[in-house]
Amino acid sequence: MQNTWVVAGLACMLSLSACATLNESECETVNWSDLGRSDGAAGQSSSYVQRHREACEKYSLPVDERAWRTGWEDGIRRYCTPENGLSAGRDGRSYANSCPADAAPGFESAYRVGKRVHDARSEYDRLKSELEQLYDNLEDAAKDEDRRKIRNRISLKESDLFFAEGRVRDAERLYDRYLYEEAARRY
Repeated sequence: MQNTWVVAGLACMLSLSACATLNESECETVNWSDLGRSDGAAGQSSSYVQRHREACEKYSLPVDERAWRTGWEDGIRRYCTPENGLSAGRDGRSYANSCPADAAPGFESAYRVGKRVHDARSEYDRLKSELEQLYDNLEDAAKDEDRRKIRNRISLKESDLFFAEGRVRDAERLYDRYLYEEAARRY
């Protein structure tokens, strides 16, 4: 399980670094408005253009920040919806506090609801994995005293898991209620 998280983390870091830089050809030919729109639609902050500037400075090529900003403003408005906030939170994606003031409350409220589900599920999965490891340890334990200690830890972990499962249900109920209220608000 731990190896899975390491691989996922590395993949995430590689994908972020690949998206954060442009090569020389891209710096020469990119449509800055389209790139800004894409960055905004991905929820990147307005300071994200700095990464492009740093990449293009390596080749002594300019960045059209005005065009990028115009595109970004369009893209960020598309991103900063309650639906995207809910999805981003539930998927465990980070939020760069990039939404404009008029769109931020709806996005952030939904993000918190989705994030609560993500966090509750993550905690449940972690506890379940720890419990499985304890069961493996119990099978491998040679001494009665060791088995007794492990059984005590299993009992505590099962209790923790029970309460974590309740937190998942609570978070999912809140999520469902949010969806219901949003649907009712639209009609």
